[in-house]
Amino acid sequence: MSEKAIITYQLHLDGFTFMGKTSLVDEKSDFGQIWDGFFKMGGYRPIRPYATERSPIQVWYHDEEGRDVYFQGLFVQGVKEAPEGYTLMDFPGGDYLAVTTEWMETNNEATGPNGNGRCNEYADRVEPPEGWARADGPESLIFRIEKEYAGAPQGSRYEVWVPIKPCD
Repeated sequence: MSEKAIITYQLHLDGFTFMGKTSLVDEKSDFGQIWDGFFKMGGYRPIRPYATERSPIQVWYHDEEGRDVYFQGLFVQGVKEAPEGYTLMDFPGGDYLAVTTEWMETNNEATGPNGNGRCNEYADRVEPPEGWARADGPESLIFRIEKEYAGAPQGSRYEVWVPIKPCD
């Protein structure tokens, strides 16, 4: 298994509606427990009828009190009411710098240390394109989005989207 190159590209995301499970997180959070709870309540099954695409998404955002929230789910549309235990939320559009790798053979490789791990590490320090600034600080609503491409025709890969804004 050779190490795949890190790739970055810029993207714009229009305002979107998202449905999934929210969890307040900090440095002591147990993500295994968070994911187990998500799947025990039904996982993606109740969301899929409204999904605009099949790729799992995690939106990291700050709530009204400035706390970090991990929101796992899918982009959706046409939802009138979220199923019990799920949250439905609208987010504003924005620009992002995506950090990813070349396509990998397996989803385990893409979601493991060589994919997800490396992308998140690089996203922590990546410089935005010229004329842009990072927009992922404590004053930002969204401070990271993660997207998993599993079993695509090209393979699998993980993406980490860092919010950016034009320089003043």
